[in-house]
Amino acid sequence: MEAVEERFEFNLVDEPWVPVRLLDGSTCELGLGDTLVRAHELAGLDIEFPTQEPALLRLLLAVCYRALNGPVDDAAWDALWRAEALPEAAFTSYLGRWRTRFDLFSPDAPFFQAPGLEPAGKGGIKPANKLIAHAPTGHNVPLFTPVTDATAQPLRPAEAARWMIERHAWGTAADKTGAAGNPRVKGGNDTPPLGYLGWIGFVAPIGRTLRETLLLNLVPRSRTGLVATGPDDLPAWERPPSGPERVERPPSGVCDLFTWQGRRIRLFPERYDGEILVPRVLVCAGDDVQRDAVRTVDPHTGWRVSKQRDGTLAYLPAKPGVGQQVWRGLSALLALEEGSQRAGVLSWVAALEDRGVSVVSLLVTAAEFGSMSTTLDDLLADRLDAAVAILRTGDLEAATLAGDAAAFAERAARALWQVAYGPFLSYDEERGRYAVPEGRTDAARGAREAIAEEFFSELDAPFRRFLVDLATPGFMEVGRRSWADQVTALARALAGRHLAQLSAANAFTGAEADRLFRRALRAARSTFDPTAEPKGAVA
Repeated sequence: MEAVEERFEFNLVDEPWVPVRLLDGSTCELGLGDTLVRAHELAGLDIEFPTQEPALLRLLLAVCYRALNGPVDDAAWDALWRAEALPEAAFTSYLGRWRTRFDLFSPDAPFFQAPGLEPAGKGGIKPANKLIAHAPTGHNVPLFTPVTDATAQPLRPAEAARWMIERHAWGTAADKTGAAGNPRVKGGNDTPPLGYLGWIGFVAPIGRTLRETLLLNLVPRSRTGLVATGPDDLPAWERPPSGPERVERPPSGVCDLFTWQGRRIRLFPERYDGEILVPRVLVCAGDDVQRDAVRTVDPHTGWRVSKQRDGTLAYLPAKPGVGQQVWRGLSALLALEEGSQRAGVLSWVAALEDRGVSVVSLLVTAAEFGSMSTTLDDLLADRLDAAVAILRTGDLEAATLAGDAAAFAERAARALWQVAYGPFLSYDEERGRYAVPEGRTDAARGAREAIAEEFFSELDAPFRRFLVDLATPGFMEVGRRSWADQVTALARALAGRHLAQLSAANAFTGAEADRLFRRALRAARSTFDPTAEPKGAVA
């Protein structure tokens, strides 16, 4: 008698898999339905790795857009904002209608997977840790990972679902396994582009509850300049299941983009002592986002203008610098440079100031990939609380002050370079001044980067308070002088500590370094706040 293949089921509508943090600080996992219905009771998502949060948030938003059929305009959004909770009936009806498409192990249409997917060559099916962003696979070893191939363990269905959603959005070019039936495969391999969220710089407002977060990101359909969605804009579960072939196409709207099938994936569940686990997975290349078509679709990224070699202009994602405090790239985030474009969701939140939203927390993520985009080498994932006033588009006074304040901090850090050079200076007879001699430049450069990072670390908390204080009535009148005083005091204190550590042999070079530092700091302060001190005053 022929054995009957076991049928597995794990439906994301009601099985617990979304990691959440309650208002009392406790954590748990909820089904998709409970996550949305109880969003007002939840502080937010409780993710296990930073790349998961944007991917999970965008999936929840896609459900909201479809279940709520909007919001169609500002009035519909206001009604949702005033209500205590999101409308349970709308989610129950929508998720009930599409329930079968949320089954993680459906034989016909498994959630976010390609049914029946097979590798074009040998060895394509991998241990389940292939899904995990910080886990190594083969020769592709990310930095600082606690996981090795030898410690690979089967994933719970909830974990597999989260990492699968993350992989569609953040997949690296290491996903080279070719899918059988994909005409692009050569020699069993097919190299995909970097996942879409890995390409952009992501920014999203975060509220006091998950309900607020969802609504702050749920830009009404009527604001067509900020969000693109309509009747043809369908999420992955309302489209036919993916096959092995992959295409490059423009997204039809945010629901399509938020659930983009950037990979072809198949989970292989097994039962262990009565428990369903996922020990193996197949990850292949998926659809390519036509990237010149997303600028008018995605509300979560800004754009900067880049002049090409042929003289034409191109728009590229405005990504904050990875490996530094997010506020140091504030001017790019606020699109203060000529020709740049702010993330649409920030312009939307600016319009909410008259609804009583005065301060908002911004989630910002950006990634740095290495080895031909095959490994995730570094990641910026930060929350920046700021006055909504800096997001205004018609009145840039607060935004300009915030951008100027960040720029002044950068110039003050450069002034501190002079202090770092102190131990390395020698008198150059030919040029008649002190300079760092050839052969010591690398060491001097390392010292200047170290003192700058120390300075930015000390400025981090004060600058974050400064951004929130911009919401305080009357602060704009005193904010520039206040920030000038804070930065000057911190820079002088740090310079004093470093100069005091110099040996007696560096007395002359230390004095010269101090003189150059004070001159540079005075010039930087004068540029930021010309009324702060009379010309020639000692910094």
